[in-house]
Amino acid sequence: MDMMLVGTHIARWGRRQPGKTALIDGERRLNWGELDRRSDRVTAALQARGIRRGDKIGFIAEACLEWVIAYLGIVKLGAVAVPLNYRLTPAELADSYGDAECRLLFTTREFNGAVQAESVSLEELAAFETDRIDDAPPAEVHAEDPNVILFTGGTTGRSKGVVLTHANLFWNSVNMVTDTHMRQDDNTILATPLHHSAALNCWLLPHLYLGATATILRKYSAEAMLRAIAGARATNGFTPPSMARELFLHPLARELDIACFKRWYIGGGILPRQDREKIHALLPDARIYYQYGITEAGPIATVLREEDYEAAPDSIGRAFTNIEACILREDLSPADADEVGELCLRGPSVTPGYYKRPEANKAAFHRGWLRTGDMARMDAAGFIYFHDRLKDMIKTGGLNVFSQEVEYVLARHPAVREVAVLGLPSEKWGEEVTAIVALRDGAAASPEELAAHARATLAGFKVPKSFRFIPYAEMPINYSGKILKRELRARLIPK
Repeated sequence: MDMMLVGTHIARWGRRQPGKTALIDGERRLNWGELDRRSDRVTAALQARGIRRGDKIGFIAEACLEWVIAYLGIVKLGAVAVPLNYRLTPAELADSYGDAECRLLFTTREFNGAVQAESVSLEELAAFETDRIDDAPPAEVHAEDPNVILFTGGTTGRSKGVVLTHANLFWNSVNMVTDTHMRQDDNTILATPLHHSAALNCWLLPHLYLGATATILRKYSAEAMLRAIAGARATNGFTPPSMARELFLHPLARELDIACFKRWYIGGGILPRQDREKIHALLPDARIYYQYGITEAGPIATVLREEDYEAAPDSIGRAFTNIEACILREDLSPADADEVGELCLRGPSVTPGYYKRPEANKAAFHRGWLRTGDMARMDAAGFIYFHDRLKDMIKTGGLNVFSQEVEYVLARHPAVREVAVLGLPSEKWGEEVTAIVALRDGAAASPEELAAHARATLAGFKVPKSFRFIPYAEMPINYSGKILKRELRARLIPK
C-alpha cells in the first residue's frame, strides 16, 4: 500500500473512523465510510465504461459533495482528473478539454453543453455508481502517476495543463500539515472553487490526508462564508486578501460566533499591516498564515507564519520544509542575498512538467529548478520578498518599476481598499506608472494625497504619475481574489 496515494488515505480513514464527518455541503453531511464506499463505486463504474489508468476525465462543475466523490473515484482508478474553470468561454473550455485528451466529462446541469463530450451529471452521480465493486479488476496506481492536470490562467497566452502526480500532492499536503499546524480535528472551509489549485491541493487534500473534515461553500459571498463558518464550526480556511477584507468588514462578522476560526490562510495579493490588525481585533486567537504559491509548484511554496511576521513583515515568508528556493539573475547565475532576480523553486511537490508541451517545459526549468517568472529577493535569513511578475514590471523613462512595490505602499493608506498599478503607454516616459484605486466605503483621498503618501517611501520615478478612481464593485477581481490587470489595461488603453 503506497502511502502517497490519495486513495490510500480515503480507505484508511474509511476503516478507522467510518462514522466521522468527512464532508459538509450545506445541510448534507457525508461520513468517512460513505465517502470511501461511494468513491469505490465510482471507480468500478468508470472501469465498466472502459476507463483505464492514465485516461483523462474532465470536470466542469461547481464544488459539491459529488464533485469530491467523483474526483476520488477517478484517482483511485489511476485515471487523471482535469478540473476546468467553468467561468471560461465554451471555446476556451473546449480547447483545454481537447488539449488534455479527456475521454469523459463530469458536469452539472448548469454547464450542460458547455463542451460537446460524453458526460455524466453530478446531480445523478448515485445512479452512475455501481454496487458491483467486487467484480471490478484491481486498480494499479503508482505515486509517480499523474493525479490531476490543472490549467494555468492563460494570462500570457493559451492555457497550459500542469501535471501533478500523487507524489506531488502528497508532499504538498505534508508541507501544509507540518508547516501550518493542521490537525485531525480540523474542519476547513473551501470558499474558492475546486478547479483552483489552492482549494483542491492545499486545503481539501491535506484534510483528507489527516482524516479531518472539509466544508464546501458552493458559491462564495462574505455572508455565506461567515454563516458557514459559524454553522459548521470551521476551524480554518483560505481567502485572498480582497475576500479577507470583505469578511472582516461585513457586519455579520461581529454578530455571529466565529471564534472557532483559528487559522486564517491568506495569499494571492497584498495584506497590509492594518488589515492584519483588523483580523486580530475580530479574532484575537486566530493565527494568520500569509502564503505564496504557483500551480507548477504543487502549488504552495512559502509561508510567513505569525511568529515570523515582525522579523520580515513585508515578505512572503520562507520556503516550506520540503521546498528549496533560490534567486537567479537574468543570466541564470545565483543572485547574492538581497539581490532582485527570478524566484526559482525545486522539491518533491514541483510538477514534472506541462502536458504535451515540450517547448514550455524547456523554458520553465533550469537544471532542475522551476522558473516561476516572479521577481523577488531573498535575505540572509531566508525570507523572500516578492517584487512583481516579470511580465508586470513597468519600464518608465528607462528605469524599472515593480508594480507590486508601489501597490504595497499605496495599500497602506487607510483610505485604500484595493489598488492595481499598471504601466500605460506614454510618449514621454515609454510607460507611465498609473494607479487604479478603489477606496474603502466612506473614505476619501485625492490623487495629491496618495502621491504624497507614496513619495514618503518610494523614489520619485516610482510614484504614480496619474490615479484613476473606480468603485470597488467595478474592480475586476477573479475567483481566486486577484485583480485582473489585463482587463483594467483593456479598459484604459483605447484600441
